[in-house]
Amino acid sequence: MRLWRCFISQLLTGSVMLFVSCQEFNSQGNLSVEQPLPFLLGSDLTVYCHANECERSAQVFLTLNGERVSHQSREKCRFIFKLVRIWEPNSIVFCKLQQDGLTTVIAWMRLVGGLPPDTPENITCTTTRNSSSVECRWREGRNTHVPTSYNVTLSSGNVTSYPITEAGKVVLPRAALEVDRRSWLVVSAHNRLGQSQSETYAMRLADMIIPHSPRITHVYFGNFSTAILLWDGPEDLSLLNASVRLRTDNFSSWEPKESTRLSRDEVKVDGLKPLTDYNFQIRACAAGAGNCSEWSQAVTGRSPGKGPSQPLHAWRILSNRETSSLQDVTVLWKAPDPESYSGQVERYKVVLGHGPAEQEVNCSALFSKCSLQVSSDLPALGFSVVASYGTSPLTSVPLRFSGEPGPEFQLAVPDATGSAMLVSWDKAIKSTSGSEVLYCILEWTGVPNRKNQLNWIKVPPDNNNASIAGLTAGVRYNVTIYAVSRRGVSTPSSILAYSGQLKPDAGPSVSVVVHRPTRLLIQWEDPAVEQQRGFITNYTVYLRTLNMRSQETSVVLLAGVRRQAWLEYPEGAVAIQMSASTSAGEGPRGNPVSSRPMESTGVTTLVLSMLAVGVFMVQLACWRCVRRRIKQRWALWGPYWLVEKLPQPKNSQAMKQLDTWSEPSFSRTSSDPQLSPISLLSDEPTLQHPLKAVVDGYKPQLTALPPAKQTNQDWSHPMEVESSSGKFGAPLGNLLSSVELDSSAWLLDLELDWSREKWGDTEEHPLSVGETVVNVSLGGGYFPQICIPSSGQEEE
Repeated sequence: MRLWRCFISQLLTGSVMLFVSCQEFNSQGNLSVEQPLPFLLGSDLTVYCHANECERSAQVFLTLNGERVSHQSREKCRFIFKLVRIWEPNSIVFCKLQQDGLTTVIAWMRLVGGLPPDTPENITCTTTRNSSSVECRWREGRNTHVPTSYNVTLSSGNVTSYPITEAGKVVLPRAALEVDRRSWLVVSAHNRLGQSQSETYAMRLADMIIPHSPRITHVYFGNFSTAILLWDGPEDLSLLNASVRLRTDNFSSWEPKESTRLSRDEVKVDGLKPLTDYNFQIRACAAGAGNCSEWSQAVTGRSPGKGPSQPLHAWRILSNRETSSLQDVTVLWKAPDPESYSGQVERYKVVLGHGPAEQEVNCSALFSKCSLQVSSDLPALGFSVVASYGTSPLTSVPLRFSGEPGPEFQLAVPDATGSAMLVSWDKAIKSTSGSEVLYCILEWTGVPNRKNQLNWIKVPPDNNNASIAGLTAGVRYNVTIYAVSRRGVSTPSSILAYSGQLKPDAGPSVSVVVHRPTRLLIQWEDPAVEQQRGFITNYTVYLRTLNMRSQETSVVLLAGVRRQAWLEYPEGAVAIQMSASTSAGEGPRGNPVSSRPMESTGVTTLVLSMLAVGVFMVQLACWRCVRRRIKQRWALWGPYWLVEKLPQPKNSQAMKQLDTWSEPSFSRTSSDPQLSPISLLSDEPTLQHPLKAVVDGYKPQLTALPPAKQTNQDWSHPMEVESSSGKFGAPLGNLLSSVELDSSAWLLDLELDWSREKWGDTEEHPLSVGETVVNVSLGGGYFPQICIPSSGQEEE
């Protein structure tokens, strides 16, 4: 109950030592320290805790600032603790008893420590010209954490002691000092842990006189980094020098600042930060003597915002320059560094022309490029950024080309991480016209540039290399460099490079052009550029016959401009795959294709077709006889009765003339078939060679007289037909002199047995113009036309 009353009482009084103070009401023992208090900080302490009642099994321990400390020894209910190197100047110790699961506080105490006073240093004494007192100051040193008293002893003829009413400061009557006589001052300090005394400070009244403290009447800022202080004082300011110090808030330390005297009462301070609150103080120092007044009262001022002070980096993209009086220009720029200005970027400004014809085009601050149309004759345009507190100087963006050669690339070295590469070029960049190179522009785009993005940087003219960052490994980049002079922009120089090469993720597309029994000609197309992911160094062709047990073989081909190669391989069908390799390794294989030696590709088919058409056209143009044969063969493709009415045998002239023949008897029982009707095609043809007709089963033979030597000889001798049973003659000479035999009852094969020594084979040696043509039709089918030399003009 007493404990609860203590808690309530402490809460009502607002005491922060709530729990500590209330422990006095429940004390079950006492605490003591062997060393006297206050103790010297950093020393070891021995603490004794005595409990009024304790059991042998009871646990007694200390808590020092919340940390538990176990006892080192025990004498009945007296427990001894060792505290090592205590540096806390104000600590609280609790001695606690723990038994039967409960913890109670036996006693508590406060440990107070401190340090002896340091030797007072840097004693200074000053007074103004009309002041009646002298003020002396010194540096006391570190905090002692315990009460410390200071005493000042002044020796000026008499020794006088003066009490200290303010730490580190004492005020002495000016009358106690003689004007032309030296005085001595000693400052001493002591506390319960020790004492100290300063060195004797010698002083003379004439050396202690300082100017009166000035005051700052006004502060204004020339720009974000410059402040102008107007100051005044009771003395002639032209005979005094000014010193300035400042700080950015009320809790930071004062910082001396360089200042420039602008006029009698104006001082300029540089090197300030934009949009910052400053506290300024000023003091006056006697010229030559070095005695300075006290610091003035602090005056506060806020610096203005900072405007961009450097020209921006800007570039352009040109289009339709040669086709119109206006050209499309896309202006590109790098945003200014946020540290280079205060506030926000309001807009970007493009300036066209100069003087009265000057025009301005505003561009949005949300983007880094702006498109517009300008005259094709405009050599350059100006560009700047407009921010909250100012506008940057104009940047000249050249539009004209100088026609001079640009620098040549030497090397492109990828970074180990694959995210950057170092490119270098010929440093000897000199204009042929003598114009000095101002800077270089380095551009790079991904290949293919599907997103239509252009990256660029501006490079000083003295540099011959630059690092390109933010790249992706496996992407091909087209890097271009320009040199810019006062005459314009040079011709570009480009290079293809990778920041890091990877294995291809697709194989080439292969096809077979020619497949011979043991050789084949293949051609292929590379994967898309984005799938190559590096420069292809070689190809690997994988071949395997279609036999399931066949082994796969590979052929390595070096990369080159030609995408074709002849390969030796065993005869037969073959399956082909192809892969591409970069410096990073081999990629996957492409789709497989198969080929057989008899198969012809499109190129072979085209060549053969053109050859056949050419031969066919020659035949049509030169061989009239062959044309007739082709017409007749064309008719053979369909049944004859579809195109021509069948002749009637009873109307045949041959049947009428055979009625006068005396037909002999045959030994076999079968009778000869009737002859098909014979129609007259020509009146006066002349046969020069024997004609032999062969009939299946019955083979009549036509025997002619020996061939005449003259082509104009009249063949008037009869022609005989001989069979296996004998001969029968008939005057067939006139009937067969250019006739067309047609039989609708029998299918006969007619064979012309010409002398090949004279005429040759009709299929390999077409007959010439000037020969008689006989069409023979037996058994409803047409036979090829027979070309027979004629003595007269050609008859059809």
